[in-house]
Amino acid sequence: MKIFFLLPLIISFLISTSVFSQVQPLTGNELPGAILSGTSTYDPQSIWNYSGDAAPVLSEYGFNSLLVQNFTVGQENFMLQAYLMNTPEAAYGMYSTSILKCSVQDSITSWDCLAQSQYQAAYGPFYIVITNESGPASLPYSYTIMQKFMLLNPQTPLKLPDVFDAPAFEGNRNQVDFVSGMLGMQNSLLGWENLIVGVRFAMFAVILPDPRGEIYFAQISFPTQADLYNFLTRAKLMQNGVPVQAYNNYGFLFREFTPVDPSNPLTIYFLQCTQPVSIAEVTEE
Repeated sequence: MKIFFLLPLIISFLISTSVFSQVQPLTGNELPGAILSGTSTYDPQSIWNYSGDAAPVLSEYGFNSLLVQNFTVGQENFMLQAYLMNTPEAAYGMYSTSILKCSVQDSITSWDCLAQSQYQAAYGPFYIVITNESGPASLPYSYTIMQKFMLLNPQTPLKLPDVFDAPAFEGNRNQVDFVSGMLGMQNSLLGWENLIVGVRFAMFAVILPDPRGEIYFAQISFPTQADLYNFLTRAKLMQNGVPVQAYNNYGFLFREFTPVDPSNPLTIYFLQCTQPVSIAEVTEE
């Protein structure tokens, strides 16, 4: 009887050990004046019980595990959620399509956002959310929690594709979204749901302000030519089964695409605007 009683505990211990081998949790001792009041972990199955709303988009991007820790600092309560995603791009995708108005960005790591009562960051394969109950007055302590987590879990920040280093993107690089499915697209402001139905893709995209109208620019990779052609067909960039460089509806909609590298035709630059704007103008190629 004792063997059967201990078996669930052993399994639980093994699961926790597996998660902690990938994510080093805080002990509370690293945080001045803090008391660690709880630590929980979730895998791709149990995340649905923890957060049924977020689980679908986490699954779409590629989710590995979640570490949740609660801290009490004086009279303030803080919660750290460290989502370990399958790739740094997935972590950045969760971050980029979740942030709204940030009072401070890119403060202690390349991709972070401080807003109201919440701090969010993309840090390597981690998507980090730190919340508190007291609002802006307690936000600076979120930086302390994040810095301690970074020391325990050193990662290399994601670098955007080289094209976003062009001068046209200066001042807008922290607005670049990463999208790889319908739910991520719906959480973005891009509005390209009709272009990606049934299409497999991975997309870095941004909306640039311009006197001629907002410029929607993306670098998109497709796994197969069929996915690429499906996308181009929906974007009206195919004629008689052959790709065409541009579509112009004269004052209403202009679209253009070009391969990033002729040797890799499945990765493209894609641009949309109301007035003709060339990709070469934006990328300065």
